[in-house]
Amino acid sequence: MTMTQAKHWNALIAPGITSIVGAGGKTTVLSKLVEYGRLQGQPTLVTTTTKLYESQVAQWNPYYGEDFNRADELCTAAVHQGRCAAWFGGIDGTKVTALSSRQIDDMHKVHPNWQILVEADGAREKWLKAPKETEPVIPKETTMTIGVINLQMLGQAIDEEHVHNMAEVSEVMERRVGAVVTPHMLARLVLHPHGLFQYSRGRKILFGTGYDTVQHRMIDAFLDCLAGATIDGIVLADGYKASCEIRRHIQCR
Repeated sequence: MTMTQAKHWNALIAPGITSIVGAGGKTTVLSKLVEYGRLQGQPTLVTTTTKLYESQVAQWNPYYGEDFNRADELCTAAVHQGRCAAWFGGIDGTKVTALSSRQIDDMHKVHPNWQILVEADGAREKWLKAPKETEPVIPKETTMTIGVINLQMLGQAIDEEHVHNMAEVSEVMERRVGAVVTPHMLARLVLHPHGLFQYSRGRKILFGTGYDTVQHRMIDAFLDCLAGATIDGIVLADGYKASCEIRRHIQCR
């Protein structure tokens, strides 16, 4: 861990609700924010408005259930012990189930000094997605939305292996299934009203994973297409799972 890494991640750590959407590294980003938040002394709660694998969250010893007072009691105890708190609706097979936006908003109102990290979008472990009309589910009190894309999609085809919600991606990008993703097409997905940041609230941060695997001329062309966009910051990170490290952090406004 370097001072530079800590500085980059700490820029994304703050009290309030942070909703994480998109595909290609959401859970990685969430886990890194927990890790660096703990080092910074930021009280943190993890939850979801969609589903997560139980194995991904077991390390935080979650409370499962709908009893708000019990959730508050157990999460507060975890925070006081210097641990990350976690609260989910229940367990369904290998997945943990969602809380409602209202439950998350209510917890924020009780604990405004906590950072509540919400995985607010599902992508079935694909690299790229566009949301359906009913997603993502973002709590009203969200103060920052982090939109994740995997930059390795540049030069890849719109196909079943890499893309979730192919019909929506094809429509937003205005290209048929099978088309190779260009910087312009990826930028359309970020900027389109029904693209990556649909229903987003608060500050908008674009988080690109896989930076080290893509030709930088393609990434530069992608960034050029985003010029003037209503995005507050762009983060470019190597890797996409445990090895994820931020290389560039661009303030946009």
